[in-house]
Amino acid sequence: MGETAEILTLEQEVKNDNRIVQGWLLQYKQRKEKHLARLDNALYASPAPPDGMPRGSGVSNPTEQKGGRLAELDEGDGAWLALIEEVQERLPWKMQIVLKLRREAMYIKGKRRGRPAWVAYVQVHYCEEVAARTGQPLEDVWISKEHTFYAWWARILEYTARLAIKRGLVE
Repeated sequence: MGETAEILTLEQEVKNDNRIVQGWLLQYKQRKEKHLARLDNALYASPAPPDGMPRGSGVSNPTEQKGGRLAELDEGDGAWLALIEEVQERLPWKMQIVLKLRREAMYIKGKRRGRPAWVAYVQVHYCEEVAARTGQPLEDVWISKEHTFYAWWARILEYTARLAIKRGLVE
């Protein structure tokens, strides 16, 4: 008999999808830079110099080869990057701030009182940005419940995952 595929629980599937989505949300800048570098490489790559030797059964037209490589790149990473850009634009402004700060806090290590380090960072800086934007004092915009930031982050993940599923980026 053949191997049996591991069946994931619904919760495991959601966690796996969220992990993928979180990676794209948090590492957007780095992934976009890599993507643009690969596009440049594909666009400006020169074909091998003609040496009179017959080639394999690949496409002999260099322009067509480049077009194929560009299309492949755009299908995968390009589609994800476009999705993340759309999510960034469509989020309410307060959630845009949370996403921006969550990215900034991505490399903060450690925990304080059992919570991930990003929560305290986002909590403080979020209120500073909202106060600056609205002209209100910090104490008027302070959010003391850390759960609010977890909930907003979960909603950002959920919005992104739903769009990714609709576009066939997550199965």
